Amino acid sequence: MIFTYILIFLFVIILTIIILYFLSVYVFPRKIEEIQKMIEAGQIKLAIRKLNEILEKDERNPYAHFLLAEAYAADGNTQYAIVEYRQVLKMGRFDDKIKEVYVRQVLAKLYKEKKAFEDAKKEFLILTKIDPANYENFFELGMIYYNMNQMDKALNYLKKSASLNSKHDRSFFYLGQIYYKNAVYADAKQCFLNTIKIDPSNYQAHYFLGLVLRQQGDYEWALKEFEVSMKSDDLKVKSILARGTCFMERSQYPKAIMEFERGIKFAPKGSDLELNLRYFLAECQEKMRDVHAAIINWERIAEVNPKFKDVQQKLATYAEFRQDDRIKDFMIAGLAQFEHMCRKIVATMNYNITDIEIISDTEIEIIATENEGKWRNTRQSNRIIRILRTTEVLPESYFRKLHESMRPRNATRLLVITTGEISQKALEFANTRPIEIKGKAELVELLRKI
Repeated sequence: MIFTYILIFLFVIILTIIILYFLSVYVFPRKIEEIQKMIEAGQIKLAIRKLNEILEKDERNPYAHFLLAEAYAADGNTQYAIVEYRQVLKMGRFDDKIKEVYVRQVLAKLYKEKKAFEDAKKEFLILTKIDPANYENFFELGMIYYNMNQMDKALNYLKKSASLNSKHDRSFFYLGQIYYKNAVYADAKQCFLNTIKIDPSNYQAHYFLGLVLRQQGDYEWALKEFEVSMKSDDLKVKSILARGTCFMERSQYPKAIMEFERGIKFAPKGSDLELNLRYFLAECQEKMRDVHAAIINWERIAEVNPKFKDVQQKLATYAEFRQDDRIKDFMIAGLAQFEHMCRKIVATMNYNITDIEIISDTEIEIIATENEGKWRNTRQSNRIIRILRTTEVLPESYFRKLHESMRPRNATRLLVITTGEISQKALEFANTRPIEIKGKAELVELLRKI
């Protein structure tokens, strides 16, 4: 009788093992596959509930953890998805259904979404080892280092990405960015050309290629690239600004002014773009001696941002110009009128002009002698008078060169009248030599007399 009970007991155990085996081999996988189909069909909440039920009974089931991670990711629950993917990696049981490369790729992207860049970086580093032929892993690493401003490391990974996929335009574009920032213009140029070859509609690449070409002095080509990049609404005003600077650097001020004025029409009011456009517009107007227009732009900039570049210094430099129309007229007068005013200034100072030379439209040199006084027999000596309408700082070298020219001209004194500033070294040099300097304030008084 006891023997019979033992046989029945053994039979039950064996039958239970067979049933469990049958369930594990045939029924359970079918149930898991059904849950996977639920996820694909968008029945996320139901899938999550069933997977949690399974894990309550078998918490070491890697496929259930994997599907739960997929469900959480599909549901937008990034934090829970990360926990489950990490659990899958921790268990380390990979097969045809659970691939390590896939898990790490998804996990790295989730870390990126959460801006957990250090964690993302670790996953991508592992991926470059276990999946070295995939250019995306190297590109993602390069971009992480790029955004962390670690350009040397970014450069290496982006180079690898570009070498693995010569058709990946973004790898070449960001390589070009790094080379441009490091002033390696030849390499930057080639990278942007590669980008445009792959994607001709990449307007950012056209824009940065234009910037590179401008740095290389190829203004004609640069202007064409900026013309293309203007098709992008986001780059339109920047491209106009860049075109203006091309003309300005070539001293084509009227064309530059046209570009800057066009840019101001499209720039958001009060934006840095508008302020930069006005600043460069004022610089061109200053070069063309339209000081009144330049002052208006500096004043508008100061209203928005008083600390913008050297605007306050510019306004201080032209303080007299803003208060007195005489000096404004002096600055903007045509060459013939400028020469006439210089002659009148010299005559007002009681000198006789013996020679005059127009050095440029901003500088005139006059050789003069003092009018005879009571000492009629006194030998007359020449005086060199330089009159400049400029805002530039005159260096010591300028005065040194003038001083050396005195003896050949039989000049005993040198007078410099300027609207610009004088460097400290130039002042020290002049103070120990027969050199007299008249600045803006003295010039205003002379202009009042004429």
